[in-house]
Amino acid sequence: MFSSSSNKKRGDTGGVMPSVLAKGLVITGDLTTDGELQIDGLVTGNIRAESLTVGESSHVTGDIDAENVTIRGKVDGNIQGGDVVIAETASVRGDVTNKSLTIEPGAKIDGHCRHSDNPRNNSDLVINFAESSETAAK
Repeated sequence: MFSSSSNKKRGDTGGVMPSVLAKGLVITGDLTTDGELQIDGLVTGNIRAESLTVGESSHVTGDIDAENVTIRGKVDGNIQGGDVVIAETASVRGDVTNKSLTIEPGAKIDGHCRHSDNPRNNSDLVINFAESSETAAK
């Protein structure tokens, strides 16, 4: 009566609380969830989620694959996402493949950004451009 699935907002997981990795927590290994994940600590490993927020105090070393991605901290790895937001406090070192991309003034990106209508189902889209350049030069 008061809401419908067609009115879902970004990050809305149907009333389920997000999983939070707090500041000071260090994780080594891959993380996978079909829900919402917020990282405020340090993660070394790949992350797959429906919705991911990388907080200002966080540092992720690994690849990210999520439908909704908000980066406020540091990421060293490639990002694949439907709706990607790179905030002014963010630092990304890696390639970004996205359906929708927002880059706030002040954000730092050292990598390539590439649009795809289906970025999460094409794992071969994020490529190493340095390797491609070397191969082309041969």
